Amino acid sequence: MTMPSSSSAVGVNRDAITLGPNLPMSVFTSAKRWNPERIGALALYCSDGRWGEAFDEFCHRHLQIPRYDRWAVPGGPAWLALQSDELGRGETAHEQIDFLVQAHQLERIVLITHYGCAYYGQRLGQPAEECLAVQIEDAGTATATLRRWYPDMRLETYLAMRTGTSLSFHGLQD
Repeated sequence: MTMPSSSSAVGVNRDAITLGPNLPMSVFTSAKRWNPERIGALALYCSDGRWGEAFDEFCHRHLQIPRYDRWAVPGGPAWLALQSDELGRGETAHEQIDFLVQAHQLERIVLITHYGCAYYGQRLGQPAEECLAVQIEDAGTATATLRRWYPDMRLETYLAMRTGTSLSFHGLQD
């Protein structure tokens, strides 16, 4: 069905939009335009929404990856550094990442763990400072896992820190 012509605040030509037979009027139209070019990168990080904009800024401005696949899960890289009783989750992670690597022709994976991660706080029953060593170790294990799965993949691992309201990113060696 073709929508009736009308003007809008963002200047959308509604005559050019065709909806499926049962699709209602849109409630929002993004100002961002579709860009079909793939960048070939995946960022795997924690799903904590308080960090999302900083993760995007870091990937866009510092790493120079303007568009990238996102795999945001509680604990981020922890999903690739699992204990033996959590291996089912590791298989799921491998399946999902493998799909993205193949379907989106990934050449680069960025892992980011962050200070104050609730996943680690709950898992370890410790304050943020006491979790950092385990997070860094897990990030290294996650990098080694990815290197085993994808030996030719460009891998980068970072720790995002918070000091007051300031956020910084630090490279980790595996």
